[in-house]
Amino acid sequence: MTYNQIGKAKADTKKAMSDIENRMAHARADVNADVEKIKANFGHGGSEKKVAYAKADLKAAASKAKSDVENKLSHAKVDAQKARADIGKKMSDMLK
Repeated sequence: MTYNQIGKAKADTKKAMSDIENRMAHARADVNADVEKIKANFGHGGSEKKVAYAKADLKAAASKAKSDVENKLSHAKVDAQKARADIGKKMSDMLK
């Protein structure tokens, strides 16, 4: 395995880990929203319950959006690293 192939494998691993973290963040947001909704069921009336549900859904959506942005940013960083590695390899090949 060449150095370039190792670098690409590391980059692909970083992308995969970022995707896993993104899925975990989505699941965590859903669980937190469900917990907030369960809490809203105890001791709240109709309109208070609806507001609590909406608030929980908004918090979950915001958390998911943040996670998605972080995931896209991580992918972009990895792609930039791959591009730099490819440019470096091409430069070294040209100098040979």
